[in-house]
Amino acid sequence: MVPIREIAGCLHSSHAPARRFFLIFKFYCDESYDSPSTKKAEPKTYVVGGFFGDQKTWEKVERRWKDRNERKGVPRFHASHLNAGTWEYDGWTRQQRKTYSKGMLKILKDQNKHLHGISCGLFVDEYRRIISPEGQTKMGHPYLVCFKALISVIGQQMNEGGFAPEDKFAVIVDRGDFELDAVRAFYSMKDNPKFQHSSRLESCIPGAAVDHIGLQPADFVAYETFRLINERRKGVAEMRKSLESMLGTTGFLGYQFGKETLNKIKDEVDNTESGPDSLVVYPPDRSSRKRHEHRIRHV
Repeated sequence: MVPIREIAGCLHSSHAPARRFFLIFKFYCDESYDSPSTKKAEPKTYVVGGFFGDQKTWEKVERRWKDRNERKGVPRFHASHLNAGTWEYDGWTRQQRKTYSKGMLKILKDQNKHLHGISCGLFVDEYRRIISPEGQTKMGHPYLVCFKALISVIGQQMNEGGFAPEDKFAVIVDRGDFELDAVRAFYSMKDNPKFQHSSRLESCIPGAAVDHIGLQPADFVAYETFRLINERRKGVAEMRKSLESMLGTTGFLGYQFGKETLNKIKDEVDNTESGPDSLVVYPPDRSSRKRHEHRIRHV
């Protein structure tokens, strides 16, 4: 992976006015989905989410994050286990888990707008019902629909947010069932001259959360988004306090391919020529309607 402050070339000649630098930002990316009821069934919900930031910011986060985990005697932060009080947190009281969580989230909030949370989700039954089988072949597995949407959003945001033309971003995805699919999709977008943000894409690798600490905050974003869209589907309007507490300091962009969006795009998807898994669909731009959604800008 190219370091974020890699010099874009050797020193210019003595006649050149200055050296030129480019930055490689990092997007740590994780997924959250529910376990199917049977081996033949599908999960009901898929969410992909994570945090975007520069190398200097990630170094600050990783140093403090690792130190706090070591002091608490846990190998990693794992949102679903923490919420349930299982595995790493077996035997912890509710107050112990709450205190630990607040401390970890403070590390993220201390970075202010230098970190940006981004997520996208969908309900599988809506996707399967509304998008035709041919359209699903083009858009791909529900995970890939969300993953490609986020890659597109980050590229678009960088082009609109004051980043230098040479700046790019690298993606680190959590190891799991979809790691190879994510890597293939990323490089397909990077190598596609018709994808207008391809110049922003640098690299994509899978990694383990114990080694790539940025994947642990990404787990928080994916899990909290999963909880949010499912609770709102049930009519629960309130946001969980763990996520709500971050909205005044940390930028967030949240998207969902809901029924309304899927119905709007279904005809265009059917009429667009595309190979399997190759169609990239941008999620609806809701940033103007949500107070806590911020444009990603180079700060």
